[in-house]
Amino acid sequence: MARIGNDDSAEQVERVSTTAIKDAWAQTTDELEVLAEQRRENGWDTVAIPAIQTAAVSRDAGSKHNERFGIVFVVPDNYADSFSEAFERGEFPRFQAYRNEVSGAVFLVVEYLDPDTETAILLAGQYERRHVGGMLSAATDEGVLYTHAKTLNGTLLGSFEHEGDEYEPLVPDTIEPIGDTSE
Repeated sequence: MARIGNDDSAEQVERVSTTAIKDAWAQTTDELEVLAEQRRENGWDTVAIPAIQTAAVSRDAGSKHNERFGIVFVVPDNYADSFSEAFERGEFPRFQAYRNEVSGAVFLVVEYLDPDTETAILLAGQYERRHVGGMLSAATDEGVLYTHAKTLNGTLLGSFEHEGDEYEPLVPDTIEPIGDTSE
């Protein structure tokens, strides 16, 4: 009987992918810290948070997520108070996003900025590219994409709205919404 495939090569591919993802996450958190330090040096009150989990959530993710489609950053409990205090201080009319894709994952640092109070909230996360289409369908239907910060127990700390084409920096360029988004 002929042997098809090589178990060793599958393990090697998995190891390379895992290493690439670890390296990309390390680069993302390094960039988070560099950006945060630049804001601080310019006099901004800055909170920088590496999320413990991030997901691209569609309406199909379950009834409790139905209204909270978008990118969800899970904030470690030890950062929850800092996030909440900064979020309550500002309106955050601006944001900047820095994105990279590696091995089917999207790595992201988002700066939410309030120039009036010189407050910046920076969130770093990684979500799976394969879940973006459903999230984009909801965003296309509603004309808005949300980003949410919540704790591990599900407590919502704050949400940001990105209207129209404004959310494009948060998602990969080559992904289309799933299904018919017309009314």
